[in-house]
Amino acid sequence: MFIDSGVVVAGKLVLAGWTVADGDPVAIRLETADGRVGEAAVECCVRFDRADVAAMYGRQSIDVGYVIGVAIEPFAGLHLFESRLTLTVLGAAGNTVHSQPFAVAKLVVGPDGVAADQRWPIELIVDHGLFAPEIARGAMGVNGGAAVETAQVFLDSWAPVGNGLILSGWIENAGARQVVILTDTLDAVRVSADLAIFDRPDVAEAMQRRGSAVETTHHGFLTTMPLVDRATRRLFVLADRGGTATPLGALALRDDRVDSVENALNNFATYFGGTALPAPAAMLRHAGPLLTARSAHAVTHEVIRLCEASEPPRLSVIIPLYARPFLLRAIFANQSAYPAGTEFIYVSDDPRQHLFVRNYLHDRRSLIERPTTLVINGGNYGFSVANAIGVGVSRAPLLLFQNSDVWIEDGQALTVAAADLDQGRFGIVGFRLLYEDDTLQHDGMVLRRGRHVHDLFAAEHPGKGLPPVPVDPDEPMTIAVPAVTGAMMMIARDWYETLGGFDPGYVRGDFEDADLCMRSVAGGRPIGLVRSGGMRHLERQSLVLSGGAGLRSAITYLNCIRFNTRWQQALAA
Repeated sequence: MFIDSGVVVAGKLVLAGWTVADGDPVAIRLETADGRVGEAAVECCVRFDRADVAAMYGRQSIDVGYVIGVAIEPFAGLHLFESRLTLTVLGAAGNTVHSQPFAVAKLVVGPDGVAADQRWPIELIVDHGLFAPEIARGAMGVNGGAAVETAQVFLDSWAPVGNGLILSGWIENAGARQVVILTDTLDAVRVSADLAIFDRPDVAEAMQRRGSAVETTHHGFLTTMPLVDRATRRLFVLADRGGTATPLGALALRDDRVDSVENALNNFATYFGGTALPAPAAMLRHAGPLLTARSAHAVTHEVIRLCEASEPPRLSVIIPLYARPFLLRAIFANQSAYPAGTEFIYVSDDPRQHLFVRNYLHDRRSLIERPTTLVINGGNYGFSVANAIGVGVSRAPLLLFQNSDVWIEDGQALTVAAADLDQGRFGIVGFRLLYEDDTLQHDGMVLRRGRHVHDLFAAEHPGKGLPPVPVDPDEPMTIAVPAVTGAMMMIARDWYETLGGFDPGYVRGDFEDADLCMRSVAGGRPIGLVRSGGMRHLERQSLVLSGGAGLRSAITYLNCIRFNTRWQQALAA
């Protein structure tokens, strides 16, 4: 067996070669020079005649040629196009069928179509259905297609958002024809079903003036596109006419057409959702790949023990720090409000603020009253990962997750919560939190369906912004509630580890707390809330620099969809 060549096309690794062995390969493994490995199952094998190989074996013909299709996602982070690889072909028993040095190329399309030495994958894609028909037809249409802007298409704006782009412009008669938009490396493709099409009477008027056939006034489009090659900065537009794809022109990602992330997200919500948020399916298809993809780089951190404990601590307070480092001053000033036996774990999760946080605590070491540890993260890892790192360096049997914008004046509630956990009354305990004007910010959370999120379950804070109900001294301080906020949440370390901690699949910081509470209840341990005074929450002060309202709204909605995928059935029962 031998693999002659391989390219990446439409998100798949396509390999061509030959073999005289029986049985098709079942998996492909790629290994980089520094030992990183990716492995993926073979999705499709196509055999075809290779007369040159047949001649080697003294035969007139033999179906030994191979085209192998493999999804490229499992190889993320391997730098496929930048290094020499070792390619291994695996058989049905997991055995090594073949191994060789290898290099992968992108399938590049120029003004004259696909390069001559790369034309074979396109033909085999069409003939054997290796990819979806609309992708295959689109790829064929690019051969010799228009590689420049024309009077039939135009890109008004584009914005780099997360790991992709939001694109907006117009295509003549977009609402009356099947459209294909794809990158010139064929790494990504969008068809009409992926586009939000809207009215553009100005385009219709311009078409009439130049004598073009106007089939509709709906010429405007908006869509997302991951994996656009930033070097070529070009997209192809084709009209799919049921078997043939007619090139309409190219969309140029010019610098003078760059839009802001906030405006692009607002346009996305408008055109895909109308008067409401986009449907969950549209969010997952378009916004999900842009906003939820995670870096393949390793998670790293540095631990600095500023003040060691004279005896093992009983409570570890874990406080991620992001964007608002001055909030550290309030926490630092309130050390004495916490119970005896408390240690503090500050997790700096914002590389922009590492120097300030490090210097602030180092210069005040003489004022530190409690055991204190500073963790410097290697990047911005988000709520779940930052807290998990904090847990990893903490040492107490009880954990208190606290936002940096929470102010503690009276620590009595912490002692009550610790006793509730010790007695096994609750699996997680939260706290009544007040705004600075003494109105209610948090008194437990309820999970209700919301019309604004397409009838999905969302977390609500009953009584928020109202004066709190006075605490009756004859009633227990801790009551049962459906869920509590992660801004101030206590849990036993062993139960936290049993539950698996906060789910890092949520983006940045929304719904992780409700999800952990749901898992605790499902595991047989209810949620409690200590009602007392002395705790304030300057809500979302730690998030104000993490993006505008449009970005925050999109992230919250994506997290809501993830939460409902897991818990909607249980909540509806």
